[in-house]
Amino acid sequence: MTAAQSSETGPQASGFLTQISRSPGVQLWSVKNDLFRNFDATLETLADAGVRYVEAAGYDLESRTLLGLKPEVFQQKIEAAGMQCIGTHAAVSPDTIGQILDDLSPVNITSLITSMYPDENRTANDYYRIAERYNHIGSITKNAGIHFGYHNHHFEFTAVQGERPIDILLKNTDPGQVVFEADLGWVVQAGETPEALFNRYPGRFPLWHLRDVTAGGAPANAGDGIVDFHSLQPLKKQAGFLYGIVETPSAATDGLNRVIASFNYIMREQLY
Repeated sequence: MTAAQSSETGPQASGFLTQISRSPGVQLWSVKNDLFRNFDATLETLADAGVRYVEAAGYDLESRTLLGLKPEVFQQKIEAAGMQCIGTHAAVSPDTIGQILDDLSPVNITSLITSMYPDENRTANDYYRIAERYNHIGSITKNAGIHFGYHNHHFEFTAVQGERPIDILLKNTDPGQVVFEADLGWVVQAGETPEALFNRYPGRFPLWHLRDVTAGGAPANAGDGIVDFHSLQPLKKQAGFLYGIVETPSAATDGLNRVIASFNYIMREQLY
């Protein structure tokens, strides 16, 4: 059994996120504009909508802040709103992982997720090296009780020198060290089907970003686009699904309304 196929040492075996209820989370980057205007009021609005779990982003290495706040202050505000932050996104390297774990220790995250932006100069060999780097980082976070993972965009599904970056990363990372967060909107926008991805790499996708897009690739509220969330429900076991996180466009001026509408759809249709 290859690393890409095995999940026996992955998050399912370790009890990753099993303490979390069935209600979906919300990615706070979706409402970053609202948070920067009024952090407490934004959390209160989300809490009033029924949101209990959130995923953060916006960690800044230089200022050592999370969404503009010292991590201990961020955590105090999350707790005051009756919420739990299950994880965060951050740019991570072997040189910075120590500081990141130290800085984020007050937040008690369960997962630390990274991603990449497209780079036309990146080669297939670069992705092999990145996979090796991720294994190393994952071994460090695992010792801290945190699962390290990768969040896809669309470019990873376009072949580079005959190989798709998503395949290189999945085949060359250890399931016990690296989890994957499937952004369903980006997967579908890339022309891939979630079913094919989950069948090819069973057990590797415990986290899903419940994000929708239109046929033209524009962001959409969940249920208004082309992502068939209902058809994905039978695939959860194959994917190794453990938790879903609602996400909408971070640049939206109506971020709160959009993410709450998407959250309500996922809850109403019981797609979590």
